[in-house]
Amino acid sequence: MDKPLSLLILWLQLDWVSSKQQVEQSPEALSVREGDSLALNCSYTDSAIYSLQWFRQDPGKGLASLLLIQSNEREQISGRMKASLDESSRHSALYIAASQPGDSATYLCAVRHSAQRAPVTNTQTLRLGLQLRVLS
Repeated sequence: MDKPLSLLILWLQLDWVSSKQQVEQSPEALSVREGDSLALNCSYTDSAIYSLQWFRQDPGKGLASLLLIQSNEREQISGRMKASLDESSRHSALYIAASQPGDSATYLCAVRHSAQRAPVTNTQTLRLGLQLRVLS
């Protein structure tokens, strides 16, 4: 491979690395009373995503998937939980109705996206979770 082509490939790779997705969640921690409804928020920087997924993690355990929203969907519902996705504001919320002590856990959102300069590469960005505590 000649030197100019090698430099071009290196530049494209570095550009791809520097444009990685950022994900923010709020609040970082939340305590609510049993029976309260609540919203957990997730914002991301990339305008082109494939999906957004919410997880929960109990102490000492692995991640458990809660809801997955494809980029062409606005919301998903499962029991007392509803996840919404607004691509125009790059925001998702996980709503939990009638909270219970068993809902106490760490909640995380993950954005699945593709590097624009390498469309066959599918990556996922996961943010450190927020801690929810339901008080009885």
